[in-house]
Amino acid sequence: MKDMWQKLEEINSVLKANILCLPPSRNCIEEKYIDDVYSKLKKKENIIDDVVSIIVSPRLRAYQMEFRYKKTKIFEPYMSVLEYGTFSSVVTDWVSAYLTLLPVIEASLRKWMEYEPSLSLKSLHKFYYTFGKYYREKIGHYNDGRDFLVNEYIKFIKYCFKMLFMGFEEYSKNKFKEFFNRNFALHRLEGAKTLHESASNVVRITLLLDVISELYLMQDPDNWWYNCVLAEAEQNLDFQVRWHLYEKKAMDNAGHDDMLIIQNILGDKASDKKKKAVIMKLKRDILQNFNKEPMY
Repeated sequence: MKDMWQKLEEINSVLKANILCLPPSRNCIEEKYIDDVYSKLKKKENIIDDVVSIIVSPRLRAYQMEFRYKKTKIFEPYMSVLEYGTFSSVVTDWVSAYLTLLPVIEASLRKWMEYEPSLSLKSLHKFYYTFGKYYREKIGHYNDGRDFLVNEYIKFIKYCFKMLFMGFEEYSKNKFKEFFNRNFALHRLEGAKTLHESASNVVRITLLLDVISELYLMQDPDNWWYNCVLAEAEQNLDFQVRWHLYEKKAMDNAGHDDMLIIQNILGDKASDKKKKAVIMKLKRDILQNFNKEPMY
């Protein structure tokens, strides 16, 4: 019978096809959760949507920001960018979120290389070749099942690095099904041209940031375990404010939010009757909120 770590490895091998893995969340590394996902996998049920819904959930985004990102030294110079990108993802502004968060990957890796000269390379394209070796030498603290967790994160992060920093020609030769590459995104806007592309890549880039943060913090085992994994979230007012703000904004943008109006109404698909109905609703919303005072 397979133990939870073997099940985790099999789950991640399936998620890899969508450039995903189980996210570094306390709930997702518990045996019961892994057993549940593994059971669905064996029944040939879809596990992608379940994993994605956790990654983009307002609660996890708030938790990661307060108890992971803010504690990650290589993220410190870019916190304002992370704030804007995360908020854009919460309100489902996928294009803005993807193009805002994507440069943070490269910037934070270069910052990591500043702190650790042994990581410094002339090309980020080759970074993934040495990262695994460097990290395993750096982190010798875990002698229980968590070393398996570390290896899973390293496998995922190296796979993502390889895709993200691959050159135009090599990426094209590999014939990947979808664009997930910083060169194509920043120079040709590939991977950010449609709602599906952008939404999928926001999930991937968010997960990659989570994993980078997790691996960085795991270099200090006690701090990582007690202040990140076992953080008293319910007692932390900053987390509570952020979580409920994200939750509120996510609910406000459920269904036909403003970006969907632009996509579906201002195109050729909508009739004049539909456009007039939207105009009337927007006017009502404006009047309803006109005299409201801000609560802060």
